[in-house]
Amino acid sequence: MFYRHGVEPGKLPSLSSYLERLPRGLDSYPDVVVKASVYRDSLASLSLDDCLGVLPDELRELVTHPLPVTAWVPEVRSLSILIAVRDRHFPQTEAGVDAYEEWVFERNYRLLRRPLYRALFMLLSPERLISGVERRWSAFRRGTSLRVVERSEGRADLAITHPENLFDHTVRRGMCGAFRAASVAAGARDVTAEVVDVAERETRVRVCWR
Repeated sequence: MFYRHGVEPGKLPSLSSYLERLPRGLDSYPDVVVKASVYRDSLASLSLDDCLGVLPDELRELVTHPLPVTAWVPEVRSLSILIAVRDRHFPQTEAGVDAYEEWVFERNYRLLRRPLYRALFMLLSPERLISGVERRWSAFRRGTSLRVVERSEGRADLAITHPENLFDHTVRRGMCGAFRAASVAAGARDVTAEVVDVAERETRVRVCWR
């Protein structure tokens, strides 16, 4: 049976909805790229081996033959893998999205506690982390940008500029988990991160800590 974008909605509902909103499905925004380490680290935690048969060919190739961690991959395809992980391992409810965000937080925090990163983050404070967040974002991504639009003691508002519909609800919540993990690794306490505004080409996230 033929399915638009090669995804059966009943098998991977979030991924199917995500690709439907993009102008060219998995081929959308080829110049918007991210380091392959992002999707590879996710698959090392929760695999998609049990659903290879329902993945589009392009994603199946990335899963079965992972690119080098330093290679660039279209972000639509990297995000599609993360959304497929959400579909296969978490309930299709808001509680499932909560659990997905917590998984992203825990995975990123474990990564940042490895010796390679731990020494670096020991030298950071939350304030210094925020000061360098734009540079760190651009080291892993091209075609999107992040800037600090407002900051005060214990709070920073971040604006991410991106092509239309590049991020869905799952992706935005995952980013909140990643921002929380980096803040905690830098010594922040009682960290929260929430999406405070969503526009066609911009997403705003507020990170608070003490």
